[in-house]
Amino acid sequence: MTLSDQTTPVVPFHRLDPALLDQARVEMQSDGIPGLALGVYYDGHAATAGLGVTNLMHPQPVSGETLFQIASITKTFTATAVLQLVEKGRINLDDPVRAHLPEFAVVDPDVSASVTIRHCLTHCCGWEGDFYEDPGWGDDALAAIVGRMRKLVQVTPLGKIWSYNNAAFYVLGRILEVLHGRTFEAVLNDTLLTPLGIHGTCFFAHELVHRNFAVGHSEVRRQRVIARPCVMPRCGNPIGGLIASAEHLMLYARFQLEGASVLGDAMRLAAFEPAGPSNDVPEIGLGWWLDDTYGERVVSHGGGANGQPCFFAMVPSRRFAIAVLTNGEKGSTTAQRLLSWAMRTYFGLAVPALRSQRHAISDDWVGTYETCLERHVLRRKGEGLVYDQSTIKEWLEGLDPPPTPEIGRRVKAIGPDTMHIAPGERTQCVGTVLRDESGEARWLRIKRRAALRR
Repeated sequence: MTLSDQTTPVVPFHRLDPALLDQARVEMQSDGIPGLALGVYYDGHAATAGLGVTNLMHPQPVSGETLFQIASITKTFTATAVLQLVEKGRINLDDPVRAHLPEFAVVDPDVSASVTIRHCLTHCCGWEGDFYEDPGWGDDALAAIVGRMRKLVQVTPLGKIWSYNNAAFYVLGRILEVLHGRTFEAVLNDTLLTPLGIHGTCFFAHELVHRNFAVGHSEVRRQRVIARPCVMPRCGNPIGGLIASAEHLMLYARFQLEGASVLGDAMRLAAFEPAGPSNDVPEIGLGWWLDDTYGERVVSHGGGANGQPCFFAMVPSRRFAIAVLTNGEKGSTTAQRLLSWAMRTYFGLAVPALRSQRHAISDDWVGTYETCLERHVLRRKGEGLVYDQSTIKEWLEGLDPPPTPEIGRRVKAIGPDTMHIAPGERTQCVGTVLRDESGEARWLRIKRRAALRR
């Protein structure tokens, strides 16, 4: 699909733009990605293609039909199913969670009583977000994990700032189960996937054995190896359990951009508008991340299953979407670079270059910040600042290979309390120091998670 003419694709819509595929090959090679599936939706047409292989040990060619763990992209499906209930008047976004889950609790009693569905959708409920346990594979798995959340402590104040929160989507998934009277998987299939014609997705590994599917890969001493384990526990299905293809995501893109009977346009489009805490950037919608830095809004969500980073982004004003599904640990970098290439090449849009003015590194940035899984350290080195990251606890038990620490990555201030980590490198990312009401530096938000200063 060639998009240089923004009204009519130059080549038949059943084929992806060869230039995009060439660029994907370049990015894959740079990031060591064994296989990649691409999907593009534009102006009512969709196309998919695959590059590379599904598995380095037992290679099969990747295609647009190859199944990947799309991981946290699943959260947008969960959010959409919640919005269906809002539209039907069965729930309100500002309902307390306890209106539907009376026994719900975390450590803080005030938060337990006050947290709302909106707080959960916008990742600003504030409790520890990366909470992973395995209560089993029965139909009660989701109810069990929500019950175990009563031990979660607050990291940020309720409703004040956003910090990526997986555990909040356990809650949303459980509300769906209670109100529909069925398992989460049945709810999503019955209310969203089947009505949209999205057939052949799945949630369980045993459904994959006769299918073309990708496995994740990691890197050890410059060698790519299979990342294990390959799936998360059943309770994680609302937060990241959907297994789908690029072709499935193109059907999803058609619905999200054009509309369908499963959700009215007003509610569908409301999800693309800022809904989180005011003055907290980047902004967040109802289950979606919002990025206006290109000059037009990009609505997106990524996913990070073990060794299978995936990415799905839409530009509603252009009726454009792109899906990048990968099976290599650096796939997020590949996906972001392909999005940037597409925005620049097809629409002439690019993130403005930062002004050359110098910004000072504040002395009170220096310190150790922790989540329940990771430790982040900002420390002085000479006249500058460097960043270290290490693992406190693995997010999945028995990760093989274990996460590799990041030590001594350069830090460059790009604004008040904002920095680039590893500036100029392919893996460059943004870090933001967040302050409490007294002005004290209390959190470092990096990779969308707010780590608390220790």
